[in-house]
Amino acid sequence: MSHELYEKVESESAFGALNHIVTRLPKPFLLLGGWAVYVTVNDSYQDEHGSQYLGSRDIDVCFHIDPDADESELRESTFSKAIAIVQEIGYLPHGSCRYCKMIRRENRETITECDAREIPIHELFYLYVDMMVDNIHPMQKKVFGFNVLDEPTLGRVFEEGTGILINFDGAEILIPPPYILLATKLRSIPYRTKDDKLVKDACDIYSILWHSSENYKKILADIQSQYPEDCKAGFNAITKEISEKAAFHLGIDVERYRAVIKPLDGE
Repeated sequence: MSHELYEKVESESAFGALNHIVTRLPKPFLLLGGWAVYVTVNDSYQDEHGSQYLGSRDIDVCFHIDPDADESELRESTFSKAIAIVQEIGYLPHGSCRYCKMIRRENRETITECDAREIPIHELFYLYVDMMVDNIHPMQKKVFGFNVLDEPTLGRVFEEGTGILINFDGAEILIPPPYILLATKLRSIPYRTKDDKLVKDACDIYSILWHSSENYKKILADIQSQYPEDCKAGFNAITKEISEKAAFHLGIDVERYRAVIKPLDGE
């Protein structure tokens, strides 16, 4: 039996917001992070476990940036338009590339920043939208006003046209192929400092390998041949303790968990 990492009110609110956001954003963009893993693995996971795959509290999306674009083109880019759209639909800036809504737990009502000051912190949660790009542009600070978060691995998805188009609750969404999505997780997990994020990455790494529509051995072959250092670093970040926690949330034995991810070690 699987065990959710996050409170239902948080993951359900993020799930509900996802469709509203992705139908408004300018295309093309890639859905990333926990929800990209969810749509990649949920059918297989549900068949095996009889329950939905683990949800996420955040929504992560990535846009293509042409590093040779001039200032005018950069201001008219999909990323620039997306920044305006997420603010238009009520998400407030919360650091570089991050936008959020403050939501009251008891009724899931979105509240203003001013009202939030009068409410105890335990009665609130934050719904985050993290936006990133595949390339850093030299004029990013001038045009966007902040340093943009980048994920260079995803540049090839845009350039090679290898994104997978899926239907999510009536909306068409582009996601990376499984081995590229896995590469982003393997790259992020060594730098996680929060336990819940680390455990979620560990769950996602297993699930992309085991529950994707692509063959397990093919995903391993692709990731090992193209991102061998990330495989090693990602595997080394998954300690015995993290493996046990991930296995608990996935509803499997830790021995099975370790057996599935062990080939990432390359030994």
